[in-house]
Amino acid sequence: MKDSPRDCFAVTPPGLEAICFQELVRLGLLPREPVTGGVGFSGGVRDIYLANLWLRSANRILVRLETLTARDFPTLYQRLVRLPWGRYIKPGTACDIRAVSQRSRLSHTGRIVEVCREAVRKALGSSVAGSGPTQMVLLRVNDDQVEVSIDSSGEHLHRRGYRQARSAAPLRENLAAAALLTCGYDGSSPLVDMMTGSGTFVIEAGLIAANKAPGTGRDFAFMLWPKYRERLWHQMLLEAKKGERGGYAPIKGVDNNPKAIAAAHANLARAGLGAGIEVCHAKLQDLVPSGTTGLLIGNPPYGARLGGSADLRPFYRDIEYLCGEVFASWKCALLCPAVVAGHIKKLKIHPLLNFSHGGIRVSLYVKEPGKSP
Repeated sequence: MKDSPRDCFAVTPPGLEAICFQELVRLGLLPREPVTGGVGFSGGVRDIYLANLWLRSANRILVRLETLTARDFPTLYQRLVRLPWGRYIKPGTACDIRAVSQRSRLSHTGRIVEVCREAVRKALGSSVAGSGPTQMVLLRVNDDQVEVSIDSSGEHLHRRGYRQARSAAPLRENLAAAALLTCGYDGSSPLVDMMTGSGTFVIEAGLIAANKAPGTGRDFAFMLWPKYRERLWHQMLLEAKKGERGGYAPIKGVDNNPKAIAAAHANLARAGLGAGIEVCHAKLQDLVPSGTTGLLIGNPPYGARLGGSADLRPFYRDIEYLCGEVFASWKCALLCPAVVAGHIKKLKIHPLLNFSHGGIRVSLYVKEPGKSP
């Protein structure tokens, strides 16, 4: 079956575009230069499946259906109705149509959605409403240019399926994966998460170390497409399974909250991980390195994120001592806002990654191996 190339776009949280670009390169795809919010690439059906299966940092994969010009709603309808909707939407499938508009005569997003809904209904000869699985259509209108996209992912890609048990202020899976990839983590050296919570860092580390595809345990929107290639998808799952590896360096997570550790154990089991990963109830102040090199990482509390007002400066002095003295020969990484990083005055740390977590701007601050002056 001919696998013709399509214009695709990997949507990312702002700040993760460069990481996603590198992931696409490693998958053998040909990404274009990153733009704010994601990375474009050209690929056939197999490439669309591959990106959904393997990308750790992305939110979703869009397929560009068309970019058309429209300055009024009758023209918009006439041009939308001609698009090849039947390639991606089965008659009778419910559609979730969303629109954004800026600097355009077509400013009423509700009307844009209704016009698109009517065009899809006309093109398919059936309703695009109802219950059951839905196919998402996105229209982005900018200066009278209407970019029409079909979502191939369904639920956000960070929803791997393993995190059902939660702790306070959980870190999204793709943000944790991006932080690990930014640190160069590949499973060849030990990793310690000093505040593991529900286990997101240790699980994402385990997936990377084991070369386990993050999308193996979930469904995707492309499975609803009329020409979904089920045999190809199952072949790709088998190939991914064969490529998994064991024998990676130890991964450890600690937390002083027993409920968080229980959640981490449950999530580890759902992720199909266990061997080589330890999570336990302990204080970060009691941590000691398991080797001469490794990665010590943490997403420490920063007041507003947890709704608290406690003075965290003594806590950060403990972190400073842990990173600068106890784990001096390790790379250390902290995910926190600049104001919190300011409490750490004796460590030579620098931000490598910037994004939003829970509506708060945070950075990944990294200390390279060796004591800071």
